[in-house]
Amino acid sequence: MTVVLLDPARPTMVPAEAIELLSGVVEFTEEVPVRIRWLFSGTARSEVLVSTDARNPDVLERIRRGDRVISSPKLPGDDLIAAVLLMDRLRIRGGWEGQQTHASLSGYLLEETYELLDAIHSGNLVDLREELGDILLQVLFHSRIAQEASVDAFDVDDVAAGLVAKLTHRTPHLTDGSTGPIDVAAQEKAWEDKKASEKARGSCLDGIAMSQPALALAQKVIARATRAGLPHQLVPEELRTVNIGIDHSHGGESAEDLLRRDVKAFAARIRSTEESAKLHGAQPGKLTAIEWVENWGRR
Repeated sequence: MTVVLLDPARPTMVPAEAIELLSGVVEFTEEVPVRIRWLFSGTARSEVLVSTDARNPDVLERIRRGDRVISSPKLPGDDLIAAVLLMDRLRIRGGWEGQQTHASLSGYLLEETYELLDAIHSGNLVDLREELGDILLQVLFHSRIAQEASVDAFDVDDVAAGLVAKLTHRTPHLTDGSTGPIDVAAQEKAWEDKKASEKARGSCLDGIAMSQPALALAQKVIARATRAGLPHQLVPEELRTVNIGIDHSHGGESAEDLLRRDVKAFAARIRSTEESAKLHGAQPGKLTAIEWVENWGRR
């Protein structure tokens, strides 16, 4: 007596050791798709039971009485496929899930990200695993919603393929025949060079997420601009020191709102300077300190 357990995500992939057993009359549990049954010889009572459900009562009964079990090997990513399939069912049949949009989910993504950061800082791996799952849910959810777009639709496979292509392109040591770990400095340089070749930047600030918290945004803008040659003296004083307190003269704006406003004004000044320098023959992204200063006040 034998039980052959097929992978429910890949039911046509039969374990090699089970092929000979499936050449005769075969019995199936009820959830096995008809198209799979047609591949075999029949459905009469037999020595072999084919199933895609390890918890099926008939399977459990045969295992209990000592039948041999042949199962498809579990592959890395199998549970990811199960998660994708579940997300598809939720989007189709779930009332709440079917109503969500990219915008309506944005708050959840932000909250889950902070919870993931808390888990990382706590060092609790149990919490970390759970929070990573919540982030994965957001990726699956947004990808599933994007499948329904009338323009530029994509699915989770497109997301994964794009990531693979990006990582492969930006880490040439993976495919250049080299062995062993690469020097970190060389890896970072290769990454930045490849990234620059992918996207033509009109400004040193291109690609910065302007929705991130104001303090992180200020640090990112200053770091990116100074790395592009902006002299430190051009960084305004209000961005060098963060004041936290109640300032009724600004209509009760929070420290976060005040800093964000100042950062955006600084970023706009940087872009304006780059445009001015470009009009005077300079190359954006490669301005000298003198070119920054000369164009800082120009309109």
